[in-house]
Amino acid sequence: MKKQFNEAIHSPQGVPVWKKIFLQLCLVSCLGMFTASHAKADSGLTVQQQVSGTVTDDSGVPLPGASIVVKGTTTGTVADFDGKYTINVASNGVLVFSYVGFTPKEIAVNGKTTVNASLEIDSSLLDEVVVVGYGTQKKGEVTAAIASVDAEQLGIVQTSSSIDAVKGQISGVDIQASGGRPGQTSTVRIRGRRSITASNDPLYVVDGIPLIDGSESMSDINPQDIASMQILKDAAATAVYGSRGANGVVLVTTNRGKVGKTQVRYSSQVGLTSAAQLVDMMNGAEYAALKREARRSSWNGTIPDDAAVFFDPVELESLAMGRSTDYLDLVVGNGYQTNHQLGVSGGSENTTFNSSIGYFKEQGIIKNQDYERFTGRLNIDHRINKTFKIGASFMVSNSVQNWGSNATIGEALANNPLGVPYDVDGELLFLPTNDGIRTNPLNELVDGAYIDERKWTRIFAPIFLDIDIAEGLQWRTLFGPDIRLGRRGQFRGSLTNDNRGGPGDASIEHSDNFAYTIENLLTYDKAIADKHNLKVTLLQSTQSSKTEYSLASVTGIPYESQSFYNLGSADNSLAQSRLTEWTLNSFMGRINYDIAGKYLFQASLRADGSSRLAEGNKWNYFPGASLGWRLSEEAFLKESSVSQLMLRASYGEVGNTSVAPYQTAGRLAPSVYAWGEGNALGRALSEIPNPDLGWEVSKTLDIGVDYGLFNGRVNGAIDWFKTNTVDILLDRSLPFTSGYSSILQNIGATRTKGLEFAISTKIFDNPNAFSWKMDFNIAGYTEEIVELALKDENGNPIDDIGNNWFIGQPIKVFYDYEKIGIYQADEVALATSQEQKVPGEIRLNDLDGDGLITPEDRKVLGTDTPDYYGGLTNKFSYKGLELGVFFYFRQGQTIQSDFHGGNNSLFARYNNLDVDYWTIDNPTNANPRPNENQESPRNGSTLRYFDGSFIKLRNVSLSYKLPDSFVDKLGMEELKLSIAGQNLWFITNYDTFDPEVSEDAGSLGSGIVPSNKMYSLSLSAKF
Repeated sequence: MKKQFNEAIHSPQGVPVWKKIFLQLCLVSCLGMFTASHAKADSGLTVQQQVSGTVTDDSGVPLPGASIVVKGTTTGTVADFDGKYTINVASNGVLVFSYVGFTPKEIAVNGKTTVNASLEIDSSLLDEVVVVGYGTQKKGEVTAAIASVDAEQLGIVQTSSSIDAVKGQISGVDIQASGGRPGQTSTVRIRGRRSITASNDPLYVVDGIPLIDGSESMSDINPQDIASMQILKDAAATAVYGSRGANGVVLVTTNRGKVGKTQVRYSSQVGLTSAAQLVDMMNGAEYAALKREARRSSWNGTIPDDAAVFFDPVELESLAMGRSTDYLDLVVGNGYQTNHQLGVSGGSENTTFNSSIGYFKEQGIIKNQDYERFTGRLNIDHRINKTFKIGASFMVSNSVQNWGSNATIGEALANNPLGVPYDVDGELLFLPTNDGIRTNPLNELVDGAYIDERKWTRIFAPIFLDIDIAEGLQWRTLFGPDIRLGRRGQFRGSLTNDNRGGPGDASIEHSDNFAYTIENLLTYDKAIADKHNLKVTLLQSTQSSKTEYSLASVTGIPYESQSFYNLGSADNSLAQSRLTEWTLNSFMGRINYDIAGKYLFQASLRADGSSRLAEGNKWNYFPGASLGWRLSEEAFLKESSVSQLMLRASYGEVGNTSVAPYQTAGRLAPSVYAWGEGNALGRALSEIPNPDLGWEVSKTLDIGVDYGLFNGRVNGAIDWFKTNTVDILLDRSLPFTSGYSSILQNIGATRTKGLEFAISTKIFDNPNAFSWKMDFNIAGYTEEIVELALKDENGNPIDDIGNNWFIGQPIKVFYDYEKIGIYQADEVALATSQEQKVPGEIRLNDLDGDGLITPEDRKVLGTDTPDYYGGLTNKFSYKGLELGVFFYFRQGQTIQSDFHGGNNSLFARYNNLDVDYWTIDNPTNANPRPNENQESPRNGSTLRYFDGSFIKLRNVSLSYKLPDSFVDKLGMEELKLSIAGQNLWFITNYDTFDPEVSEDAGSLGSGIVPSNKMYSLSLSAKF
């Protein structure tokens, strides 16, 4: 079939127009290639001659666009539509033939004028080994939904976190920023949410060791130390992690040494940052007009004189002078980012090593916000003999994050623009006006006035011993200690928004965690018969964690220069401490079986026993199974343009470890009770213990297709999945007479369904000419609540309106009245009869048509779940130049914006977003009339819902790899320069700092920090 297809497209009378177009494209892509000035002539003969020939595959089919290069030079050409080429080469030269999906071949000319080349299909793409849970597999034999990210993809975006770096690059993985603070972690959702109130964060596994603190502890790992990431998405892949795999698993593999000469790597990056976008607040004149309108005697009454509107002399002075203060401009400035990495790797036949040190610093766009991290890593592997091999991965990290005050942005937005931040002597004023609520945001930025310093030290040192017991039989013992020491010091001076002239306060928190993992892994991998292969994996695992927490806080700091370093000198103190311990014991078995590499089967079963659960309920079992059929290995596709085609299906059950330690036993908390005629402090149960409490369990069905076309020129995957999560952890309401408001039980259920698509293409692939690679992914999912604690008289689940949980709706929805406009001057009777309102106020939709606005007129206005999301990456290269353009998009989600709730109150006591508001002379339907008698408009929540869709230019970069002839003279292997821009542009209908809002950022309140854009310059070198 392949031969017939190729013969058809090569027929002169078949498609002459296509052939003509293709030849033109080839000619265009070859411009500038014939630069022989730097060609290295072989010693001896330098006589040039013309050589021609044909490039075909092993079945004789021509390979149009194949690359032909004179070895050791930049001279080259490409084959035409019939696979033919002509090139000038020295009579003793060597030609290198290459084509996407085929193994390159070198052929010596030896004076010949005709040189034909037959290339063999390169199966290395399918033979590429990828990391899966507790082992590796060939990429072409993976039957579960697993996505891979390599170091090149991780390096596209310069950021402190490797998780943030892959945003938009993996189908089905939704990553959202939590704000613009330096070092702030992102929220990661793999195939959406499953739990209603428990965690939806994935499990992170680094070099085989599960991390305790999830995405936060991933910030301790230098992204440049990571060789690859594998994202386990379906339950068949994550079932081997049992009670922790419900939300997906992120496997991280760090760089290891390779046999060969010692290689030194250095990279340096410096970037300048600024706010990606600021919001339009009112200036002095606009605010004055708002304040006058807010004091109109009625909706159609009169506005009093300024003397009755502005009581503060500073306001009147500013009006007379035409003075206006932009506080946002005063507190938001420019920042920078710098990143330096030095690595050394190499090794002999028996010992390999990889070492690195790194320094990362980001100064935020707000003065007292920054993040600094030092990292060091040493990975070493040593083969003792044919039987034993040992290895270790030692990582140490120290980071300091200055969080800054949450009031800085909030006060900058809310302060009266008619106020002044400085007195006549240029000294900071604490109150810019006589309004005691609004403090000067610049006071939060005075050195030492507000400190929130968060330090983390991480030591992560897994070691392993491999024993080759016999051919195909291997034992691995792994021990992974993980130590994370955290200290948070806080100080708030007298002249800060927190204390407002009162005494300063300070606190110190320590959170020290020691965890370890011990695993024993037995693997049997051998052919058991002709074309029959069996791999058996057995696991015993123990993971334990111990966290000590202490807090000391004081008020009445005698002198502020001591910050939080001398708490004993203060007046009042409070101390807290606690110890949290848990252990998880596990056993797992997995079988991989295939016939001739075409028919693939995998099944696994994991048993987890947890100290968190009560006696008799500690153990649970998690099965998983998957099937694969590689159609591309069948005879009927062997001669086609399909290089890879696999159908796969999987099913698995995984858990969610969201039961807190000691929760099933019943914890004590302080309780005040009556003792005689006074009060006494005692201890009581803080919750009703539930000995039947267990894990949430997610059951996932996945059907997928992996495809590759045109000898690997096009690759990708399509997946459909459905996840049913049962035994959801929810609080069941109790009557107050019980003494408790609720009890935690396994009583809910949800369902998530989705579709994912990914494609990677090499549109042009000429290493010595023009290349164009494009990656695109898109995914969408729907989630719905299936069951809740509440039931009707027939036992059917019903909505929990108090918690905004609705059967058949997504987990998080926005349930409210719907604004349909503003009551106008000719709708006095309607406004009065329907809502007891007057013109200028918000008009709501009467959904049930009864002429009244009642709670029954509320509806689900939207959800934070997007309709679809993904990314598009284009990479263009020509010789040493490379241009990369990366777009990231998220479409269809709704945002409930507390930012607009706090900054669009139209109360006129505080500054306001510059919005179009109603007046008797401006009958708009956008926003209601300002009113000094309402701190927020009636039904003002209806003004806070927005379409959160956006498209971002996440990164654009231009790099130049200097020619080998120049680099060789410097004694280097590679030298590369790059310039890049991040978050330079986005388009959205949501008017605020950034439309990208994660769940963990809440509803985007006033205190959130603007996201950054950055221009950077980078250099990387190899020796």
